[in-house]
Amino acid sequence: MEFEANLSWCNHADPENNDPKEFRKLVIDEYGFKGITGLGSHRELMNDPLAVKDITYNIKWAAKAGIPIVITGEGSKAEGMSDEDAFSILKENLTELVKVAEENKVILALEPHGYFSLQLGGLPKILSLVNSPYLKVNFDTANPHRGDYVGTDRSGFRWRIKASSVGDEIATLKTVVKQVRHVHAKDVIGKDAVTLGTGNVRFKECVKLLAENGYDGALSFQTEGGDPEVIQQMLVDSRKYLKQIFEELQIKES
Repeated sequence: MEFEANLSWCNHADPENNDPKEFRKLVIDEYGFKGITGLGSHRELMNDPLAVKDITYNIKWAAKAGIPIVITGEGSKAEGMSDEDAFSILKENLTELVKVAEENKVILALEPHGYFSLQLGGLPKILSLVNSPYLKVNFDTANPHRGDYVGTDRSGFRWRIKASSVGDEIATLKTVVKQVRHVHAKDVIGKDAVTLGTGNVRFKECVKLLAENGYDGALSFQTEGGDPEVIQQMLVDSRKYLKQIFEELQIKES
């Protein structure tokens, strides 16, 4: 199970107010999940002066909660900011965050969800700014397909479809497939998340490419709200589809 800690949206976890060990106990002992695969912590890394502080806190909290991965993105580029200046800011901020990740043995996973990472070649360029085994990728199968930007700060959040560029999920994945440590399993039709295998995302091809490159981590099914009974059925049907894919591709489920 993956949880989000995104301030005003999807705040399943509130690191500033939740005790990390009690949170883990709640998830494992009371809710019955086997573990926690990741903690989402999206901020505006190029614009928000509090972003590094927030993500630093969340990395340390995740370590105490036994969560191996913190997921984030670069966010938006301010109007008038040059690409050169933006990458300079990103390098400075990621260098600081990766140091914290290394010290706490928590992977910082970048998701294609921002201004550069939604562009083909943008995500590997961001990864190249800091050389560390603790800076990796959370690949979302739908975000590149629909140009799905999200940014969060303490004033609120911004979520825009086709905000940067609508891309190709397979082409994007190929550029970073060896760096993927967590996956958002998501399918969409237009702006709407749907049951895996029923939308427009080349999901099976993504799974095949990941398997061929040795990926054996989580496939975290992700949708975007709605009626609980509908979501529950989406989960059931998506799991059936995943099992079908695994059988067809001869992937061993772990």
